[in-house]
Amino acid sequence: MRQPFETMPTVLTAEEIVGKMMREAERAETEVPRRLPALVKAKRREVVRVKASEQASAGYLEGLVRSVPTIERLHPFYREILELASGVAVVKAALGRLSRAARIIRELAKEAGRQIRYSKTPQEAGRARRAFLGRAASIIRGEKDDLELIAGMREKMKGLPAADPSVPTVVLAGYPGVGKSTILRSISRARPEVRPYPFTTKEVIIGHAQMGGLTVQVVDTPGLLDRPLGETNQIEKLSITALKNLANLIVFIVDASEANGFSLESQRSLFDGITSNFPGIPVLTFLNKVDASSEEQISRASMLFSLAGSMSAAKGDGIDSFMELVARELSMEGAPRRVEPS
Repeated sequence: MRQPFETMPTVLTAEEIVGKMMREAERAETEVPRRLPALVKAKRREVVRVKASEQASAGYLEGLVRSVPTIERLHPFYREILELASGVAVVKAALGRLSRAARIIRELAKEAGRQIRYSKTPQEAGRARRAFLGRAASIIRGEKDDLELIAGMREKMKGLPAADPSVPTVVLAGYPGVGKSTILRSISRARPEVRPYPFTTKEVIIGHAQMGGLTVQVVDTPGLLDRPLGETNQIEKLSITALKNLANLIVFIVDASEANGFSLESQRSLFDGITSNFPGIPVLTFLNKVDASSEEQISRASMLFSLAGSMSAAKGDGIDSFMELVARELSMEGAPRRVEPS
């Protein structure tokens, strides 16, 4: 699947559009019979030039507006990210102004065509065409800021990985070093796609796996769901909100060995913060690194968490069971349920 902003073309600057418009006007030619009077030839030539420059300006702006995904049809995940990256209302207002500029240029072209048809000399026809070019160029230059805004939005949004809202989605959570990336590499059919969010240096990592006959989208978000929410800034909190619109299941990974530097009690505290911020979304908790954990650590972990299973992801032990349990949870009928710790 392609994400909705990936196919947006490069956005030209105002001066680039003006330059293109002028070049098209100069290059435009039409064949006219030699026997026609000079005035008729001039009128036909100038009309063709106006139409060519109209298409290079108004036509380009219209195509640019059409290339932006319809905001009302965006999945909430992408709409939330667009809001964070550029502001939905700001983008819609800019697109509206660009559409209006295109309509004005179209009207100016019609007026220029009328003036050319009623011209009494070739020079008068040329003046009508040049006047149109000057007014159209002025309008395009007046849209400089809006063009820059749409260009900036495109650059931010096109870099997002292709998250498919129609595919069951698992979001991995847990402190750094618990083994999320190892698990993702183990279960993904291909190398996971890694790209940053458009408004922060935090990354989105997306892989796809076959689990129990299901194609499952697995998402890891380093820097977002791997530390207490009290340590996240406002932008990061809002990006977590965007993830709520994508997640069908949260899988919380616990490092039973505590080798990652975070105690089991700290990991339970992180679990509480994450689950409270994803109400209504089921949560499965798995122990990892059990091969490097003491019996006492495993016992404490079992007391702190309601565990769905355990594994040693680095060795591949327990991965099949992990995938089976995740697939079972995703395929369960009825309303989503939360797996609460005891």
